[in-house]
Amino acid sequence: MRWVIGLLVFLAVCMAFMIYVFRPWPDHVYFGGFFLAIGIANVLFSKTNGRKFFARTQASPPFIARVWACGGERGVQVQFVGIGAIFTVAGCVVIVGSR
Repeated sequence: MRWVIGLLVFLAVCMAFMIYVFRPWPDHVYFGGFFLAIGIANVLFSKTNGRKFFARTQASPPFIARVWACGGERGVQVQFVGIGAIFTVAGCVVIVGSR
């Protein structure tokens, strides 16, 4: 589960860097809403998407299957929730922070 948290921290840093570099946004409401919609959809469908994604990875080549098996199905679901939270926070920051 440690690598899932590490990956989420890396993605959060990348998203923060992207928000910093692309300021000011051309249409902050549109881009913020886009990130917000992606984040909310990821959080809402994290359990289903995580289960499907984990099942697909187990049918992959052995190296890929072993990598995802380390985190387990619960780890993949946590990853989807984390990605959704990152996108949701990024969307709120873009909407509110660009005023």
